[in-house]
Amino acid sequence: MENRDEAQGKIIDLYMELDLLKSCGVISTGFGKSKIAIEIIKKIDPKNVLILVNSTVLRDSNWEDEFKVWDEMEMFSKVELATYQAAYKWKKEDKDLTDYLVIADEVDFAANTDELSKFFYEYPKTRVLGLTGFITASKRAWFEEHLPIFTEITADMAQEMKILNNIHFVFVKYGLSNNSKDISVSYKVHGEQKFFTQSENNAYDYANKKAMALISSTTEITSQFMMGQITKAEQDRLLESLNWKIRAAVTKRNDLLLHSKAGVVMSKKILEHIHGANVDSKTIVFSKRTDQSIRICGEDNVYNGKVTKKKAEANFKAFCEGTKPYLGVCDKINRGVNINNLDTAILETFFGSDTQATQRFGRMMRLKPDQIATVYILLPYYMRKEKNNTFSLQETQQVKWARNMLSSTKIKSSAVWNYCVVKP
Repeated sequence: MENRDEAQGKIIDLYMELDLLKSCGVISTGFGKSKIAIEIIKKIDPKNVLILVNSTVLRDSNWEDEFKVWDEMEMFSKVELATYQAAYKWKKEDKDLTDYLVIADEVDFAANTDELSKFFYEYPKTRVLGLTGFITASKRAWFEEHLPIFTEITADMAQEMKILNNIHFVFVKYGLSNNSKDISVSYKVHGEQKFFTQSENNAYDYANKKAMALISSTTEITSQFMMGQITKAEQDRLLESLNWKIRAAVTKRNDLLLHSKAGVVMSKKILEHIHGANVDSKTIVFSKRTDQSIRICGEDNVYNGKVTKKKAEANFKAFCEGTKPYLGVCDKINRGVNINNLDTAILETFFGSDTQATQRFGRMMRLKPDQIATVYILLPYYMRKEKNNTFSLQETQQVKWARNMLSSTKIKSSAVWNYCVVKP
């Protein structure tokens, strides 16, 4: 078994041996990218250092904290920090980086983007070391051209080396709510406003059928053009109108999932289970909507823009210190933010980004190597009404997002909790 210091030392030695002007290290979250960067800065001893980050939190506190941890504050005195969102606007005539070493932290955030990656083209003669935990297949060609990968340590490799802890995944299958009072729907008849209520399940069934029917219509329009029944101009006009309707229908369908009442109930039950089993567990709940996060965790336990900045930061600090057992977030701590002893996560709502999932799972791999973190992934199903008035259990879009989200994750340990009335 190779310990962390030895593994980090090999990466540092390799970088110094290769002596590349432009390069990138793809190193799993939790492996110690910050320590590696600091040691490389010490060895190179440049006149100036610029560290690029993707958020103001990392710019204003996290990197300074890393230098403090490793007792390198004297070196930190020559470090400048900037966000990619600011640096891409620089011009070499105004900002001279001739004597700089640039550490591009979480560099996949800016790579191969129309705007943020402009920084790398503006300074072709400046030494740049990119660091990130994960690169999607679609961005690898960009890295080969602009920041060649000199080493790659995946989370799976680090776990095999006994440097990072493993994760146990729990897939929670459950049905959308069937309470007929869930959702109020308004409509007009001859100018008069009418109302009715329906269940979350039935609303999703209707929204999904409408979205699928509209998507199918695109094929029919294209077929009509191919058969000479309509002109190209008519096809384009019909498709443009239809695409607007499809976007609206898909948004409506997705909103039902992102504000799901059943998701709130299930998340609360899981939180109760977690802290009933272990009062010392530290749990983070990921949602895609801030109001949903508050419904699950309450305003005193969220870190998002729905509460005041002062309250959000106080909640986050208390959670990190261990005085709050759980915290609801959306996207604030996906990249670069370290939380000690974080052993449990609930993914309540999410989209299909494997990059974001890898970053989130990386938050969970900072325990001791022999410990195991647990991630609960919510998978809602719904009962679809068929033409013969029977019902069949179907996956919601969130189940499909989960497959995409996990496409780059090697799952070594898992369980399924199935709360569907009819088993899928």
